[in-house]
Amino acid sequence: MLRRPAAAVGLADKPGGRKQHDGVVPLTGGLGVFIGFLLVQPLLPVEQSGFGPLFAGMALLVACGVIDDARDMRSTVKLGVQLVAAVLMVVWGGQVVSLLGEFPMVGELRLGWLAVPVTVVAVAGLINAVNMMDGIDGLAGGTVLVMLTWLGIIAAVQGQVSLLVVIVSLAAAVVGFLFFNMRHPWRKRASVFMGDAGSMALGFAIAWFVIELSQQDAAVISPVAYGWILVMPVMDTLSLMIRRIRKGRSPFSADRDHLHHIFLRAGFSPGSATVALMMISAALGMVGVVGSLVGVPDVLLLVGLLGAAVAHYVFVKHAWRTSKALRRLYASPRGAAFLANVQTDGVMLRTRPIVYGWRRRLALVGLYLALFTLTLNPWLSGLGAVMVLLATLFALPTFLRDATRLPLFWVSLGLGGYVALRTIGASNTVPVSPDWLPLLLITGSFSIPIGWWLAQLRLQWPWLFVVFLLGAVASFVAHADWQRLGSGVLSNPHVWGNPSQTGFVASIGFVMLLAMLFSGVQRLGIGWRPTYQVGGALLMSIPVLVVLVASGYATGWLGAMAGVLCFAGITLMMGIYRSRQFGLVGILSLLLMLLLGLVTWQLLVSDDRTLVAGLLHPLQAIFLTLKGEVITAHAVHPGSTERLMLWAQAWREWQGNLLFGTGSMAPSDVGLWLKGYQGFHSLYAGVVVGFGLVGVVGFAAVTVLLVRAVLQVAIKKIWPAAWAIALLNCAAAVVTMFVLAVPIRDAGSLALVVLLVSCGATAAFHHSWVGMRKSHASLQSWFAATAQGDLKSVGVSENRTLQQSEARSADGQ
Repeated sequence: MLRRPAAAVGLADKPGGRKQHDGVVPLTGGLGVFIGFLLVQPLLPVEQSGFGPLFAGMALLVACGVIDDARDMRSTVKLGVQLVAAVLMVVWGGQVVSLLGEFPMVGELRLGWLAVPVTVVAVAGLINAVNMMDGIDGLAGGTVLVMLTWLGIIAAVQGQVSLLVVIVSLAAAVVGFLFFNMRHPWRKRASVFMGDAGSMALGFAIAWFVIELSQQDAAVISPVAYGWILVMPVMDTLSLMIRRIRKGRSPFSADRDHLHHIFLRAGFSPGSATVALMMISAALGMVGVVGSLVGVPDVLLLVGLLGAAVAHYVFVKHAWRTSKALRRLYASPRGAAFLANVQTDGVMLRTRPIVYGWRRRLALVGLYLALFTLTLNPWLSGLGAVMVLLATLFALPTFLRDATRLPLFWVSLGLGGYVALRTIGASNTVPVSPDWLPLLLITGSFSIPIGWWLAQLRLQWPWLFVVFLLGAVASFVAHADWQRLGSGVLSNPHVWGNPSQTGFVASIGFVMLLAMLFSGVQRLGIGWRPTYQVGGALLMSIPVLVVLVASGYATGWLGAMAGVLCFAGITLMMGIYRSRQFGLVGILSLLLMLLLGLVTWQLLVSDDRTLVAGLLHPLQAIFLTLKGEVITAHAVHPGSTERLMLWAQAWREWQGNLLFGTGSMAPSDVGLWLKGYQGFHSLYAGVVVGFGLVGVVGFAAVTVLLVRAVLQVAIKKIWPAAWAIALLNCAAAVVTMFVLAVPIRDAGSLALVVLLVSCGATAAFHHSWVGMRKSHASLQSWFAATAQGDLKSVGVSENRTLQQSEARSADGQ
């Protein structure tokens, strides 16, 4: 209806300059959204007397936007109109930001006399932020729709029915606009643009809804949480304005340096870039809303918000580098052409996966789901693993072709079969231990298919790792007792979540971050990435170390120490990190971590005990138990005493079934001291008793094959050495913790062990594929030399081929 009038008055966008769309497109989308939203208001079954200033402010901005779209209004005049609309909201509508949240040592942070000016500036800023997002089809409307969805959910939770109805009506109008603006299978390009009229009015409406929801006396969502809902447009706009000012340009001038332009330069199509940014905006909003609902303190939400802003700054500042990662991730024609020109080994950057189509997509979705929910929800993580196994089943011939070449596959298959058959066969004579099924899962039989898919999806590794970290953070947020933490109850390990699972995951995370830290230290001064890597590893390792110590899980502490010692030994053995700079920064970092651990112990765990006493009492109890003074030892430290008694019981039971074990990992006879124990408090003791020498040799063989594969891909430079060292550090930590506990009883710890075994299987597949590639190259050289009758050139040609392959692999790293 508005197409012809718009063309008559010049309300249309023509291609040219930075505008790269096809044909003349009317700028009436925002006008249509506002008209549809306004016309439906009298039909809504709610009282609307308080929304007059909202409608008036939107009408003022729509009129301003129409004039600007048709005649190009000066930016200062447009800013003046936005400020007038903001003042209208404050004076007439009574919407003022007065409460910012509740923070430690401050309490409720209120603006006081600054409330009115801060509100006016913030509203005008948000209007501009939404306006500046209107750069590609569907982006501004899609992002607004995401924000309206979260705001509608909050209004429903808080019981603000009238506001909820208004939000839903505006969202419906935006959905109608997106049908004609966003690219989809039924519309190849936009037939209408939003224009400044729509983007400014929508920004004003979002600001109104946020203030009305966040400043309620009965608000259940913290004001800081709304920052996560708005962070995408605000963060991009602030970053862009600062860069323009530093270049001596007007902060309101137009350019092609927005976040969505980086996605486009990375090869994303306009439609896929819009969907990707909408998903990011939805995920960020979920962090704020869910985090506030579960009780995460405002100070942590604010710190996370600042972290997101820093990550955005780094991403945009180094856009020409980060776009390469995006280009590799997104399978567009431009990205594929780029990857085809990269001279690197086929394993390091596999551009042609072994399995294509829906099976690959099924496995990829399963991996992302499993990694995100690894420690968050065992059922969802299991569902993700089942999806990966189903994808493997539908690609079974290809999988078996690769897997049967690995000794690891046959040893794992045999070990898994032995564990299952031995347990089932002994179930009629001894009680079945609940630990046998988790043990079966870590034999490698279920990890090898996951490792096979990981080996094909090399380009997804950074994003899978990020998803895993985000899932770990979400798990901690969901399981911690924020109410007690906020009230100062810090010394109770249970307020941090399940102590054993939290300590196990924190131990593995700390060891991984330590490897990441020293890998960055080694390369300091070579580009910008090592600097950010070191800073990021330090920032992340500090809270992880605090959680590790506060969990009170001494087994996790020992596991982390074993990982650190493994790191030191491997780096010295492999001749890595010998620079003076590495040594200085490394020693300072370790001293900082040690100091932080000591401080955390004294503040959170000690309960008036010194660190020396905390370490001395277990050792004293062990010494007394070995002397036979069990009662005295139990009074000094019950845990250490009972653990030694369980191990002694395991030794006695193993003596009667040396070769095949009893078939049960549970003790058959316990005295009064050990009543209530269902296992031997050591995974190795359970394996020895339940499956005898055969089980011990089987697990040792699997472990050796996994470690061997990881070392091979590091030594032959198929993987960067830092990856292999990080994996070996984690293995050392896990092996140590298996001596002192049975972590696989916790679903999150079990899933993490399965993942680590899968990574070892990935190394085995990569080493096998590279070996096959080199063998194939050697065979081609032999046939070529034979055909020419020059067998002497075979060795020279073979060596040259291998050297070229290794050089390409090194360049790829």
